[in-house]
Amino acid sequence: MTGTIAWPQALATAQRLVAHPGRSAEAVETVLAKAPVFQNRDFPLSPMPVLVREEAARALRSPLEEYVALLGDVVRHYREQPEVRAWYGLPADADRLIAADPGPGDAPWVCRLDCYLEQATERLVLLENNADAPAGTLFTSRINDVVEQVTALVAPDSVAEPSALTYRGRDRFLDALLDASRAAAARVPGKTATPQRVAVLQPRGAANRESVEMVEEFGSRGLEVFLADPRDLRVTGGRATFGSRTADLCWNKVNTVAWNAMTADADLVATWERALRDTPMVHVNPFGSRYVAENKLSLAFVQEPRFAHLFSDAQRQLVADLLPWTRRVAEQTPGVDGRTSLLADLLERQGSFVLKEAYDIRGDGVTVGHDVPRGAWRDAVRRAAAGGHIAQSRVRPLQYPVVTAGSDRVDPMSISLDAYLLGGALAGFGSKASHNAKINIFQGGQKLAVHVTSGESW
Repeated sequence: MTGTIAWPQALATAQRLVAHPGRSAEAVETVLAKAPVFQNRDFPLSPMPVLVREEAARALRSPLEEYVALLGDVVRHYREQPEVRAWYGLPADADRLIAADPGPGDAPWVCRLDCYLEQATERLVLLENNADAPAGTLFTSRINDVVEQVTALVAPDSVAEPSALTYRGRDRFLDALLDASRAAAARVPGKTATPQRVAVLQPRGAANRESVEMVEEFGSRGLEVFLADPRDLRVTGGRATFGSRTADLCWNKVNTVAWNAMTADADLVATWERALRDTPMVHVNPFGSRYVAENKLSLAFVQEPRFAHLFSDAQRQLVADLLPWTRRVAEQTPGVDGRTSLLADLLERQGSFVLKEAYDIRGDGVTVGHDVPRGAWRDAVRRAAAGGHIAQSRVRPLQYPVVTAGSDRVDPMSISLDAYLLGGALAGFGSKASHNAKINIFQGGQKLAVHVTSGESW
């Protein structure tokens, strides 16, 4: 048996759900009445999980973990190589913050790798690195638990226990943050190894639901946890403070797009630089991850011929196996065949490419060629060439059966299969589903549970 999806179990689950629509609707209502918050944005809960074969998930563990380690090498090359820094072209304030913030290591400590399963082959293709402040670190375990409870009510005799590679556990993410603090303390003298006061950073008055829930969840574990605006940071008596509260550890949940707007304030940058250098506070993810690994240019950097010597043969093969063809858009860049101009390629084969800005949020900086009119695509290509954006070969995502509670129909939707890595180790998977070209919860999509299963109980 090959492939990533456990199709016999998936189709059997879908059949049970649509065969008893009243029972599935009642089960969803019963479970949701007692469930914790698990949505940043409202969407219909599908009682149908994405079922991944345990053997396939285990096979993905090594390449995904090696890729996150590779991102650490990318950050290290950025720190050490002036030519690499020039290629990225980040502003001076970014370099100052990166230099001040070694953190637990160069590799992203908390990372979500957004991937598709290719429709024709079910091969996992890695599209983007979410290495600044990825969503779902708390809510993914919650939706997985909720859907497991629903399935148990609808078909109690046919539920297989999800394997250890299912993202589960109330403390999964908190444990990862505490591990980050210990790792940073072992690496950087003076950093806090056992934090008691944790700041979850969000712009004032704009905290998302997951961040609010983190404060409550982590606080129930005996820690002092609070929301804080990063613009309120001060260094007081050798400690990092937000207002009247001291932070030993902070989870920076401000995405890089919003952060870049904040750092127009030179005083803010100077304060953060001082706090990172001179106080015990540990900052997750560190700025090397937020500015470099998060940057979509990194998807092109690891494929850039002029920098190939920085990577081993094994690393280059890993990139070839995992990533779609990706290049930075510029007049001199060759296209896919190595001879035609990339700009000509983009204009002639619009439907074969996707354009992406270096940083974006909720898919706003992504233009999918087959989804926009010709004029809009030409404009996007011009912006990409002027702004140094990336072009990626388009990947057609897998269609998966999605079920709405109470419905007697299966709705095939395009899905992602996103990998969560904590401290460099694969923690499990999440998924989004949509009928749109961009599979994004904030652009008409919905989140699905992902259960990794051996299928032995079916």
